[in-house]
Amino acid sequence: MVPMRDAFGTHRHLNPNASLADPLSEGAHRMRIVHDPAANPMSCSTFHQKGTIMAVKQEKVRPQEKANPATPAGLRKVQFGAIAKPKQDSRSSYPVLPDPQGRYAAIAARIIERSVQVEALAGALDVDKAELKTLATPFYFTHASGKLDVPSSVGVHCSNGEVLITFQNRYGKLDSEEPLLPILGEQTGRFFRQAFTLEIAGDKLPAEQVQPLLDELQGLFAKYQASEAFKVKEGIKPVPDFHTLRHTALSPEQNLAVDQVCPIIAMVKAKAQS
Repeated sequence: MVPMRDAFGTHRHLNPNASLADPLSEGAHRMRIVHDPAANPMSCSTFHQKGTIMAVKQEKVRPQEKANPATPAGLRKVQFGAIAKPKQDSRSSYPVLPDPQGRYAAIAARIIERSVQVEALAGALDVDKAELKTLATPFYFTHASGKLDVPSSVGVHCSNGEVLITFQNRYGKLDSEEPLLPILGEQTGRFFRQAFTLEIAGDKLPAEQVQPLLDELQGLFAKYQASEAFKVKEGIKPVPDFHTLRHTALSPEQNLAVDQVCPIIAMVKAKAQS
């Protein structure tokens, strides 16, 4: 028997002939070998194999460490212990519309069925339209070259009728003129110009300062003969917390009446069962 001091300062008698395969044999110990350079180098356990004794590092786990995993160095976290945490649920729970006669279910079934068909057709239709537009664009520019009166569309005849590819006076916005310079060079400024829009979020202005500010802005634009550029779009919209406040401050009848005047925007999304 070989005496050895364990991590708690007491002596144990170790049997060199004990086998790890038999947890009930004399001198056998349950152990966990951990490679942790930051652990206490003085903490060790014993390993028995064919009469030899090896000192190996042993992780000392305190009760609180089992409940609270160690956090990385440099990251300070508050431990909440037994305080209940909300369960993560990937699926939201919604109230179900009562449907004793199955009328709404029939409508929902049609929506799902037709949505699948429409999505498939819409995807195929978009691909066909984009391909036809790409094929027709070279002809459009070639046919319109040198003309002042340019037709707005190019027609494609088929057995079922005619498809028109209409080239509208609408263009996307570029972030910079740099892609145009290699093509147009010094003429870039002849065909393109900088455009911008300044917006003022009126509902974010201090209420008591709105009118003086607008008066000064009008005077400023008039000073520089730019009154035509000063535009305003006016409207009435709900306050920021109306969407939640309406359910506690208004009755269902009042909400329905308000909805007739200011309808809530609702989306109907189809979710087919997989």
